Amino acid sequence: MAAGLSRGVAAALAVAGAAVAGLGALALWPSGADLSTGRIAGTGALALGGLGALWIAGTLVARHTDDLGRLRDAVVAARARPARIPDLDGDAGRLADVVRDALRSLAAQASTTDGRLAAVVSALDEGLVVVTDSGLVSLVNAAAAALLDPRRVAVGTSVYAAVEPAGLTAAVRAARRSGRSVQAELLTVDGASLHARVADLDGHGGAVILFPVSALVRRQGVAHDLDLHDLPPRPPALADGLALEDLPVLSLDLETTGLDVSRDRILSVGAVRLHGTRLFRAASLDRLVDPGVPVPPASTAVHGITDAMVEGAPSFAETWPELEAMMSGVVVVGHNIGFDLAILRREVEAAGGRWPDPPSLDTLRLVAALDPSRADLNLEAIATDLGIGIEGRHTALGDALLAAELYARLVPLLHDRGVAGLGQARAFADGARRVRAAQRAAGW
Repeated sequence: MAAGLSRGVAAALAVAGAAVAGLGALALWPSGADLSTGRIAGTGALALGGLGALWIAGTLVARHTDDLGRLRDAVVAARARPARIPDLDGDAGRLADVVRDALRSLAAQASTTDGRLAAVVSALDEGLVVVTDSGLVSLVNAAAAALLDPRRVAVGTSVYAAVEPAGLTAAVRAARRSGRSVQAELLTVDGASLHARVADLDGHGGAVILFPVSALVRRQGVAHDLDLHDLPPRPPALADGLALEDLPVLSLDLETTGLDVSRDRILSVGAVRLHGTRLFRAASLDRLVDPGVPVPPASTAVHGITDAMVEGAPSFAETWPELEAMMSGVVVVGHNIGFDLAILRREVEAAGGRWPDPPSLDTLRLVAALDPSRADLNLEAIATDLGIGIEGRHTALGDALLAAELYARLVPLLHDRGVAGLGQARAFADGARRVRAAQRAAGW
């Protein structure tokens, strides 16, 4: 860092050195020697100037160090996920430009591969949809989107928003049994019958659906996220020494009727699995829950969930078994996760169930422990600082995904502090005493 000091810092330090030298000369002046008023005033002014220069130098050095720290954190976080490199000035800014160019070059290489895939798929004279075993759309070309309605078959949505499940699942089973593609008539949710060819995505969990299309709907372009076919590995046994890279994690968030864990009810559950820093969107949960009580308008103003939206949704007792299975053998992670776990525990016990008391990590505590001087611990503010894209805020699954992305970026930062295992991470998070006290005061 010393080599990167700006000329301003060097000049300020030189002035400070001169001031200190002047003070030293004054201190060594022979006892009883005549000191003129002018000389004393000059020396005093030099001393004050030196102190001012030291303050300026300290400010510049602190700012320079802070900029380098921000850059370093962004680069470390980029080990796990693409990260936005902060805009900085001076020497730190020039270094940030070099890092940004390197990351941009790597992204361009990946983009070239994606572009070739898009060109190949766009050349087809058929509509193409690729789905996971659970029905998530992982790839769709423009022709298929135009045929089925782009609002219903976007990447990450369920194909069953566009076609009826029975015909498609039967065709996938037939293709899987025969080992070749099969012809099928699929019924759309609007009642139209579409001819299709369905093939098993052998070994990758899912299916390929091809639709013959007319010239009227023949379009170029493709959207995809083929990582949706990946599922997390079997969780290893949890232990304090288990490395964070091998940690099975469930990022969890709830939307509720309020913030009182003793009486408020769950309206929505969102969860997504990670293994280490890798996120598996195919292993996710997004459920509305009928709370059995009216939704307060103040709560609706935050998350947008109304009485009409949860009317007819499953009760918490009906939703819990699916969530309980996802929580088994993993560490539950979230921002202020103590609130979610406290309200979950009360709901489980009220439904007559047994609370599993899962191990957890709070991303809010981890951030506070990593940067004790940070004042704004809001999830959105932290995500913005780390370059995480913010989508679906104040929905249960949207916030669970955001907390998952945050956790993935925190893991390399924790490693950088010597925090490598589960037990160390929990102890490190407990070091955020100010946050812990505020959470206890809030009731969780």
